[in-house]
Amino acid sequence: MPRDASPRNILVVTGGHRVDLDAFLRMVASICDDRGWRWCHAVQPSAQRWLTPDAIGIWHAVLCHDIPGLRLNRGEPPVALGPDPGIARALVDLLQQGMGFVVTHHALAGWPAWDGWASALGGRFLYAPGPLRGRDWPSSGYRMARYRARVVDPDHAVCGGLSELEFDDELYCCPVFADEVVPLIRTDADVDGRLFTSAYESVLHGEAAAPDCAAHPPASDLIAWATTAERSPLVYVQPGDSAETFGNAGYRRLLGNALAWVSSPDADAWAGGHPRPIVLPPSANDEPTRPVK
Repeated sequence: MPRDASPRNILVVTGGHRVDLDAFLRMVASICDDRGWRWCHAVQPSAQRWLTPDAIGIWHAVLCHDIPGLRLNRGEPPVALGPDPGIARALVDLLQQGMGFVVTHHALAGWPAWDGWASALGGRFLYAPGPLRGRDWPSSGYRMARYRARVVDPDHAVCGGLSELEFDDELYCCPVFADEVVPLIRTDADVDGRLFTSAYESVLHGEAAAPDCAAHPPASDLIAWATTAERSPLVYVQPGDSAETFGNAGYRRLLGNALAWVSSPDADAWAGGHPRPIVLPPSANDEPTRPVK
């Protein structure tokens, strides 16, 4: 792939969930090397120090493969943590400045106690039953599947050079705000909830003892989309569970395209013309932005 005419500095954020980190970072290095970009890796929770308005001018885009605000221990109920008021305020201030984000896979579960973050991402994976936008939801479901994925917006820059993709990856059965986002890629996989395993019960009792998600609404077939959060362009890509996916050439092109687009003048203009307010947690509404310790 030819080098990008506008080199980028990419902040890569992980932490909060198990991942084949070596394979993931090899993928990031390959994407950035091919395009002539530089990148830096930060791990939650210390990564929050970079996610403030001061990041403008240092980073051109942020790649999130993390789960902030959630404590997961086998045999124990998942615990939602924060965000602290200063962290939430700083993050929203960063979004108001137009920082581009690409969010992958389990990062859809981030900040589970903050509805505004689900609105920023375009959906939420719930590790535990709970409220979201005034409605009670069951815990979300997951399953491994080999499937085809088709591009539904071939003219979008994120989909450039892509038509049909194949993955052997984890699918989610969870709320997706499909009417609020720009669809990019859909899966042909079966979305029947009976095929998915309850994440909450799996954490508590192990996958073998966990029930299916038969009582859930069907999973969405939408697995990649674009949206805006405040004045920032954001792309969510659901695949991203394994080294096989990280080595998938189509997946690497998809993430590279997404990072290039969210850090482009076109994406900046689009997001600025379609701003979407992100509601802060109540405790953060009157909190001034301050450095995140």
